[in-house]
Amino acid sequence: MHLAAARAALSGATVVCAMLLTALPATASAAPAPATQAAATQAGIDRGVLLAKADQPQAGEAYGDPWVNPYFEPGVTGPSCWDYGRNTRATAGISARFSTPTWFHSYNDVWVFSNSDDAAAFERQWRADLTTCVDRNRPAETGMTVHDITKVGETDGVDILRITEAVNPYSTITHFFWVAVVRQGRAVYAVQLLDYRNGEPQPMSFDNTVAKIKAKLAAYYP
Repeated sequence: MHLAAARAALSGATVVCAMLLTALPATASAAPAPATQAAATQAGIDRGVLLAKADQPQAGEAYGDPWVNPYFEPGVTGPSCWDYGRNTRATAGISARFSTPTWFHSYNDVWVFSNSDDAAAFERQWRADLTTCVDRNRPAETGMTVHDITKVGETDGVDILRITEAVNPYSTITHFFWVAVVRQGRAVYAVQLLDYRNGEPQPMSFDNTVAKIKAKLAAYYP
């Protein structure tokens, strides 16, 4: 199951419970727990790079304070449709979720690389994964269905995508991700807005969000 699948299937308090279950202590002979591995990569990133809740896409609802995911694995996790498990070459990363009272969860993920070439390669691989995402996530008994990926706009050179998904086996009950991925310098910042509204929602504006991301990356990871 790719990143967006896990996020769509588990929201709000359910996400927290599921994450806690993955943090059970390892035995003496087992490999380090994911939390230990993730902590090592999060230690090298400044939380100040994260956008404020006021800088999230304007959804018509107020965002709460962010929940920072202690189990984020920047070395093997990418934006929606990334082939989970492939080495990203990121040296550090951080993931935070901003939620509104009802319909929205805004996931802010940052990957930091040792140089700009590695950051560019990461973005290229993600774009390649987008082209096979629907075929890799067809209706099945478990996991996710990805129905469609559409470019719905562009903000300061950054594509705004709408990804239509469903949780199997209920492949006709869809939800949306509005996705903007910004690469600048040696870092990549993704905002992936999970939209649970019914029907065909109007696109979200990312104009302010993208501008704020570029300012953050210029200040922290030029």
